[in-house]
Amino acid sequence: MIDPMQVVRGIARSKLLIVAMTILGATLGVAIALSTPKKYEATAELIVDPRDLKLTDRVLTQSVVASDATLAIVENQVRVLTSGTVLNKVVDKLNLINDPEFNGQGSDGLGMMTFIRSMLSRNDGPAAGEGRRRALAVANLAESLSVERGGKTFVISVSATTQNGEKSALIANTMTDVFLQTFGQIQSDTAGRATNELTGRLDELRKGVEAAERKVEDFRAAHDLVDAQGHLISDDEMLKLNQQLAIARARTLELNARAASARSIDVSSVLSGTLPEEINSNTMSELRSHYATLKQEADRAAIRLGPRHPELQALNAQLAGSRERIAGELRRIASSLQVDLRRAVQLEQDLASRLAQLKVRSGDVNSDLVTLRELEREAAAKRSVYEQYLLRAKETGEQKDINTANINVISKAFAPLEPNGPSRAMTVLAGLLAGLASGVGLGAMRGAYASLRETADSRPRRRAEGRRTPIEDKASKAPPVPPHAEPVPYPQQQYPRASSDEASQASKAAEQQASIEEIRASLREFREAVRELTESRSRRHF
Repeated sequence: MIDPMQVVRGIARSKLLIVAMTILGATLGVAIALSTPKKYEATAELIVDPRDLKLTDRVLTQSVVASDATLAIVENQVRVLTSGTVLNKVVDKLNLINDPEFNGQGSDGLGMMTFIRSMLSRNDGPAAGEGRRRALAVANLAESLSVERGGKTFVISVSATTQNGEKSALIANTMTDVFLQTFGQIQSDTAGRATNELTGRLDELRKGVEAAERKVEDFRAAHDLVDAQGHLISDDEMLKLNQQLAIARARTLELNARAASARSIDVSSVLSGTLPEEINSNTMSELRSHYATLKQEADRAAIRLGPRHPELQALNAQLAGSRERIAGELRRIASSLQVDLRRAVQLEQDLASRLAQLKVRSGDVNSDLVTLRELEREAAAKRSVYEQYLLRAKETGEQKDINTANINVISKAFAPLEPNGPSRAMTVLAGLLAGLASGVGLGAMRGAYASLRETADSRPRRRAEGRRTPIEDKASKAPPVPPHAEPVPYPQQQYPRASSDEASQASKAAEQQASIEEIRASLREFREAVRELTESRSRRHF
């Protein structure tokens, strides 16, 4: 068990140690405060909307993505912000190569770290020094930046920490500006590469389309498959022959009916009734009118004159002649209709023969048409691909000069008024308190050790008392100082002082020797106690 009083006594006996540790802690706090420069932090904020601006119907990348992928897109922007391309551009734009805070030539506080870095670094010449300064500037710039996304939002915070507030704000704002330019350039380069790839393929696709179309035309010419307004001439001719044949057959039927009607009509039918359409003509109408007139005159003469009267006989002769002329006109009309009928029949036969020939030829062309349609489909497919590539190349060429990224700066960085972190007084106070706590802790450890040692010594003390070496008190055995009844002169007063000093020194030596002997005895007892404890544990184990 640890005795709390022993711990307190250990702390009380370690006053010098506590004071020394407190002074050491305060000194370290002062050194740290002086060697640590003031840091100013400025923050700019960006909002990154994964839904890019849609300026055309076709875009290079997908505008709407899954919800669980939007945060990954924003994280990609964070990586672009801290990429080497952006950092190098910021270093060049702000000339951080010549800034002592970033090129490794500046002194931080007491300059201890700078001195150590300069001792450990190698200097291989001006070229190596220039490259080293750039590398240090980029590395220190990356170290001074803090880029993070806030929670589950699309807002990115860009913080810069330097020894100057204006510089911190300038670096944070420059980082956002360079990032926007770099991301726009990335999109432009992507569109440019796509345009170059599409343009490079256009020549090959155009040659393929021309070759396919030429193959189609050559096949048409070789197999006499001439196309007129989207149809083959043979198909158009067959269609027209079908129409003409139908008309010819209708004409033949009509003429046949008219000829039969003309053959069945005689003179009496013509004179007694209405003229049919088949035999109706101007000549027939005049003949009928003349016959009617003569008939009227003959009828009147028959009433006035006798049957043998010459005038009546003359009129009857005229009527007979008129009937002959009507019969002749009927024969002429029937003959004309018969001629037209023969012509219609001949035309119908000719058209039917030509149509049969075209049908035979069409059967031979069908196999060629299958091959022709296959060639036409191949040419149409190549033409469609070529047109799509051509349109896509035009669109990507226009998108190359358009920034569709939906990224905006929602908060500019401003120079902070107060430095970041604790003040130097707080650092010194923290060092002092740390030293004080360390001293008190060491004193408490001494007291705890003494308490444990006393606990270990209490067990074997009885057996060790016989073996303990007696401690002689040399101070008690020292001869007493003889008393002086009378005062002695001034010079003689030094003898008692000398003897008293010797006695005190002897007493101190005796005390030290006694302490040493006591420590030795305690150590022996501690070893015996440890040995007994080990033996008891081993016996208990077996």
